[in-house]
Amino acid sequence: MKSLKIHLFILGILLAGSATAQHKKTFQWIGGPTYVLQLGNFKILTDPMFSPKGDSAFMIKKHPSTGMANAYIQRYIAPAAFDTANIDILLVSHPHADHFDQQARNALNKQLNVVVPGANTSTLQGWGFTHLRGLNWGDTTEFKKGNETLRIIAVEAMHAKDDPLKTELGKGNGYIIEYTVNHRVYRIYWTGDTVWFDDMQQYTRYGKINLFIPDMGAVGSDGHIGRRGLNSQDCLKIIETLHPDLIAPVHHSTFSMYIEPIAKLQQTLDTTSYRKKLRIVPAGGVVVL
Repeated sequence: MKSLKIHLFILGILLAGSATAQHKKTFQWIGGPTYVLQLGNFKILTDPMFSPKGDSAFMIKKHPSTGMANAYIQRYIAPAAFDTANIDILLVSHPHADHFDQQARNALNKQLNVVVPGANTSTLQGWGFTHLRGLNWGDTTEFKKGNETLRIIAVEAMHAKDDPLKTELGKGNGYIIEYTVNHRVYRIYWTGDTVWFDDMQQYTRYGKINLFIPDMGAVGSDGHIGRRGLNSQDCLKIIETLHPDLIAPVHHSTFSMYIEPIAKLQQTLDTTSYRKKLRIVPAGGVVVL
């Protein structure tokens, strides 16, 4: 009987370890706005930019700093290698040229579940993707696997503060991502391309943010057209509003259009109580959540 109890005890430890591994959560930055979230049995890929390192990674209709038409953007850092197998969801904040490139369109399985701003569903249909869920601000979609639930809520992303640039860039999404298993919720807020706006203060209604993923770079801040994304001061306002457990910035260091170095965010947070919550992940680096 004693031997049986010991065997059952050991089996219980092994099963508990297996369950923990099954529900493991990780974040891997690929470069630019692209990262992979593994949330238990769900694998999420965001804004795919697969272009190689080089002087002409992609073309943008109007350079955000100079205003030059049809300008090529340099990629400083090659996209990190990652396992493209078993991607469950492609999560798209908006399909601008610096968030969804031709290489990704060619490489990705067109049968993927794609969550995209409602206004952009026809664009991705034209690219051949067939399983689309278009979300407008406030809309929600869910995916289930056994006792695991992934809930994605589209929230406002204000690409620029003022018109005409604000209207020209169009609407994009930020997302609240909620992973639930055994009644325990892990919550992520990804900003997408946005500047700070006062209604962000209402995002506290979604509950505790465990992981905050801001798109950084302060794109356009050195030109006359206008800034079209977060700088470190904007990011600090969001952090002070939501008090996240962990901060993992993306959308920095990779492309020549990113103006503000990520070290600026580090310097900004170094003077606050949030300095130990920042994780500047190298391309290809993995953080266990």
